[in-house]
Amino acid sequence: MKIFTAAKIFLNGSFVENHSIVVIRDFIEDIVPSQELANLKQFAEIYDFGDSFIIPGFIDTHTHMIGHGLNQLSSLSNFSSFKEVKDYISDAIRQREEEVFIFTDFDESRWKERKFPEKKDLDEISEKPIFLRRICGHIGIGNSAFIEMLSKMYPSVAVKLNYEKGIFWEDVPLQIHSLFPPSSEALEMAFQNAQSEFIRNGITTIHEIGSLRNFRFFQEMMRKGKLKLRSRYYVSGASPEDYKRCGIEYGFGNALFKFQGLKYFADGSVGAESALFSFEYGSKKEKGMWLLPENMENILREAVRANLQVAIHAIGNLAIREVLNLIEKINNVNLVRIEHFEFPDMEDIERAAKMSIKISVQPNFALNWGTENGLYQSKIAEHYKKNNPLNTLKEKNVNFAFGSDAMPPSPLFGIQAATEHPNRAEAIDLTEAILRYTAWGAYLTEETNTLGKIERGYAADFVVTDTEIKKIKATVISGEIISNG
Repeated sequence: MKIFTAAKIFLNGSFVENHSIVVIRDFIEDIVPSQELANLKQFAEIYDFGDSFIIPGFIDTHTHMIGHGLNQLSSLSNFSSFKEVKDYISDAIRQREEEVFIFTDFDESRWKERKFPEKKDLDEISEKPIFLRRICGHIGIGNSAFIEMLSKMYPSVAVKLNYEKGIFWEDVPLQIHSLFPPSSEALEMAFQNAQSEFIRNGITTIHEIGSLRNFRFFQEMMRKGKLKLRSRYYVSGASPEDYKRCGIEYGFGNALFKFQGLKYFADGSVGAESALFSFEYGSKKEKGMWLLPENMENILREAVRANLQVAIHAIGNLAIREVLNLIEKINNVNLVRIEHFEFPDMEDIERAAKMSIKISVQPNFALNWGTENGLYQSKIAEHYKKNNPLNTLKEKNVNFAFGSDAMPPSPLFGIQAATEHPNRAEAIDLTEAILRYTAWGAYLTEETNTLGKIERGYAADFVVTDTEIKKIKATVISGEIISNG
């Protein structure tokens, strides 16, 4: 038996004082007034966190943990100019021997030059194959050597490419680690580093989106006892038939690792100018891209018949509208969820509420790119103010939870973004933000009876924070302290 206590505990949507959590094995046995612990203390391990708060473990409903780990091995996120990036890449090429040099997470909107790089810029660095992927994952740049290598290795792969500028959209950037897979050693290093970071940030459950190879890798990590946080997995771009034949359904697995379903893209990102809007925008003066296959309605129906959940990425207002149109044709809307839902029109917010669609929203995007003079404003002008309308979603009773998309994988940053939304009318209060990162996260995978709350019978997953909820002091999973700050 273990007893966890702190100044306040988040119970039933509010903070209460003078209570303690009693844990037996993996589960919460009871929450009792602290003055009633006298008879229990002699039988228990006591963990008194003093002047701190205990809240349920964070559930990140949209992330790419392995992808984040791989990105950190070659990340360009900390540079403030393209000149610094060029120097870094030049040094890496001199020091390493690799078939292709892949770098990720650049964000030109934060560079001094604020200019998107092109093929000729990378050709000046080296004649060796180089590829840079933007932080959104939906656009990248290759030098001449990379384009030639790709065409020889994958001659049948259809790519969205501006050859003159070396700019790739969607397919190649999104699949870069599948086209050029890392070694098993690099994959495990990325996994271990990212998992430690996620847990340090208070994340106890993830809804992971990734490749089939990474799905198998997660199983390997679980088998070896190296998977420490709860994972719910969505395979990107697979066919329902693959799972129907072998009989794997939504929720297959155990309390630690479960298969959830499939992930598809309806559009791209604002930064890549591939998010689908009802108006022309950006440097291309186009509306964006519709990425779902023509037979998507049949895919959805097959997924429902196979009892698989389908997660559909939709950012622009037109993409959101068309996805809702698709979902309306399906009998079981419970098996479909929308990812991002970033720029919905009011009528589509109301439709989503009426249809009881499950939605994963990334509040951190509002502070990353949705501020005045930020990336969104530079791309879509005054429409940027409509990004992530959190308070409107709440007021209209939309079923939404929070995720991070690993940009960054920090619920505390997401909570800050939600409570300090650049559009003050769309800010929500602290209690609501915590609920969207906990109880509502469990709702998206129908685990509201086991996860997301500090309540009797629930998994003993919780996070210890300072009293301002600005710092993680400890993360507890299944009653075990996995991280101490």
